[in-house]
Amino acid sequence: MAALALAAACGNAPPRTAPAPEPTPKHAPPPAVPAPHPSVSRTPLPPSNPNLPPVPSVMGPLDIKVVYPSRNALIASRDSNFIFGSLGNGAAGLEINGNPVPVWPNGAFMGWIPNPPADSQWYDLEAYTLADTVRLRYPVRTRSGVAAERRAKGRVEPARLPEITKLEPAIVATLRNDSLDRAVSDTDNIIIGRPTPTGDYKWFLLPGTRVRALEYRDDMARVQLDGGQDIWVSRRDVKPSARSNMPALKLNDALMSASSTAVQFDFHIETPPAYVVGEEDSALTLTFYNVSGSAKLAPIPDSLISDVTQSQQTSRTVFHIALTRPLYGYQVLYENGVFKFIVRRPPVVDAAAPLRGMTIVVDPGHPPIGATGPTGLWEPVATLAVGLRIQLLLEEKGAKVVMTRTTAAPVALGDRPIIARRANADAFVSIHLNAVADGQDPFRDNGTGTYYFHPQSKLFARDIQDALVPELGLHDRGIFYQNLAVCRPTWFPSVLAEGVFIIMPDQEAAIRTPEYQEAYARGIVNGLEKYFATFARSKP
Repeated sequence: MAALALAAACGNAPPRTAPAPEPTPKHAPPPAVPAPHPSVSRTPLPPSNPNLPPVPSVMGPLDIKVVYPSRNALIASRDSNFIFGSLGNGAAGLEINGNPVPVWPNGAFMGWIPNPPADSQWYDLEAYTLADTVRLRYPVRTRSGVAAERRAKGRVEPARLPEITKLEPAIVATLRNDSLDRAVSDTDNIIIGRPTPTGDYKWFLLPGTRVRALEYRDDMARVQLDGGQDIWVSRRDVKPSARSNMPALKLNDALMSASSTAVQFDFHIETPPAYVVGEEDSALTLTFYNVSGSAKLAPIPDSLISDVTQSQQTSRTVFHIALTRPLYGYQVLYENGVFKFIVRRPPVVDAAAPLRGMTIVVDPGHPPIGATGPTGLWEPVATLAVGLRIQLLLEEKGAKVVMTRTTAAPVALGDRPIIARRANADAFVSIHLNAVADGQDPFRDNGTGTYYFHPQSKLFARDIQDALVPELGLHDRGIFYQNLAVCRPTWFPSVLAEGVFIIMPDQEAAIRTPEYQEAYARGIVNGLEKYFATFARSKP
């Protein structure tokens, strides 16, 4: 799971539908578990999923371990939340603040219960067998409890207002990203622009781009690209200059060239221009802000490009590029006064072996960070096991595989798409295990989902999702548009797969097993094969 940023991607539980026919069990019945004594009250488990390996039996001494929330954590939900961990004994009963909570055969528990009241900021856990009872008072904080404490101390704090500095008159500034410790895209060094201070990413600007700075708001800056477009960027990327005006840039020349792998457009502009790329299925729109010029692009005949037109819109120059095939990838570079816009050709695919010769980058998600399951399985441990199995299966099919990590050592989030770009990847897949945010009921919202950012990766996400669901046998949550660092590269299709919810006891137990790790890997490889087979079926 991509920590809380990714948990925010999880939407509300989908509407309930008519139950599907009972699938044929994939696994043998679980071994007999010693039944608890009839006098031990236990909450029934949710219906078992026959597609998962059986949860093993653990019959050790009672030992209450809470994994989530962490001790003294502030619970972000208003009224109810989940709490999970393990007891060391799968035959035990459990109550939390008087609420019965189910316990799985391996001793893992997951409860969805009301938040503690404002005057009792803790969970009281009581686990019991016929022979023993163990109690634990576990401190947490809730929003109502924190508010009550502040009122009792006479410290009702007003809502914080942002610190705003209006720049009057506006100043000309240069954008420069001097902070590679942040999530970056596949150009290694970009400035991210948003339509609002907390909005989605839309602009990916080059260092050296000139803008007009209008306002500072906390750690963000509102800057103007031209007379009709303001965006928000990180304040530390704004470097004020001594200039008082920002004349329009001039497009001096435009050329088109072609190679066996790409079509390149060279736009001669004296400094990096502010720009945005609009993507459609078989078309691209490249908009230059504050750029004028009469240079006409003379397109050359090419099997990928069907038409190129240019238009002038007030202070903008716009190029419309029509493609003969769905967009596969593109890249933006700026070198020595030339803005290079490179449109990638789809790969040449062997219909009999669609993955042969493809360079696939496999990214076992995390560390650093990562989610933890009820019995302590850490996400990076399981994703690495799945990733290494994917590598073996892909190599058997003739693919070249580049791993972002092969050990437990952490790899920075921003480095992962850079590794893929430098490997000239044909596709990028990031492997994760999911969780939900505070306030979401994990009993209702769990299963398999796949995430993408750019429209060019939507079909890839769909093929991965369609191949994962039958292999993992979980609820099909679908595909999701989400702003994730590993999904933002444009040179190749990129997706992030959330195959399993590690916080659910049965799914955590399943992903511990080699057979289920193999199923996850097989689903990814099948999805890759299906995706690349589409290029073998389409016209060259």
